[in-house]
Amino acid sequence: MDVGQAFLLEDEKQDDGWLPTRQPGSFPSAGVRRRFGGLTSAWERFTVDHLEGADAKFVPKAGGGGKEFDPLRDGPLRYLGYANECGEAFAAWLPLGGVPLSYAIAIGYVLVDTADKGVNAFQMAQQELGGNTALHPEVDTPRLEKLLALERAMDTVVWQLLASVACPGYTIHTVVALMHAALLPVEALEPVRAALDSAAAALSISGPALLEVVDKSLPTAAGLAAIPFIVHPIDNVVHLLLNVTMRPAMRKYICGAGQGALADLEICEDCQLQGEAAEP
Repeated sequence: MDVGQAFLLEDEKQDDGWLPTRQPGSFPSAGVRRRFGGLTSAWERFTVDHLEGADAKFVPKAGGGGKEFDPLRDGPLRYLGYANECGEAFAAWLPLGGVPLSYAIAIGYVLVDTADKGVNAFQMAQQELGGNTALHPEVDTPRLEKLLALERAMDTVVWQLLASVACPGYTIHTVVALMHAALLPVEALEPVRAALDSAAAALSISGPALLEVVDKSLPTAAGLAAIPFIVHPIDNVVHLLLNVTMRPAMRKYICGAGQGALADLEICEDCQLQGEAAEP
């Protein structure tokens, strides 16, 4: 199975509610490679790096253990990441500054998640590398620990800003705008006007007031209805984008100048194998 096919796998049914669980990237354990533990496939190494997190289906789990609960990604706090999508959907109903505030909430969530993942990666690297006497003596362990944490933080903030803020926000904004534009010629039709006037009279409100409610409500409903359908496609596209741009560059630096390969890190196993294969 190639990378593109794997990303297009249908998600297993899970009780996510109306707003699906996102699939942000995460950095794997910084453990030293086990020389006699057998070689995993290239696809497994690839997916473990940056698909571990919300959707366990995409991640080959060693030992069959479940993932640790993450309150920022698995609990109610994850809904803060949808603030800007909801803000775009309800734009017609919000006061001035309401939509920018929704973006501020979503970006604030992203920054908190970034800090959390960076700190966790640094602590994990310290635990696995700091007291490891088997490391090559030339490895600059403190620097490598910081690089691993930086990679995790950069991957999180870039992925989240693209997949949780910019792309879905623009998409919902476009859906709402298109729905509003589609309503204008329909509302101008005489039969529709007559029906709206009749409904307004039955509700004891003015025709323009009812028309305003319709103009606001239908685009809002369309925007909200679109959210569950755009989440995972956007997630997967952003993963594919990062997997051919930033992630390989960061991996190359960590395993090269960062001395990750010299430290025999598992994440550099494929780099080492390529190097060994190139040797005469």
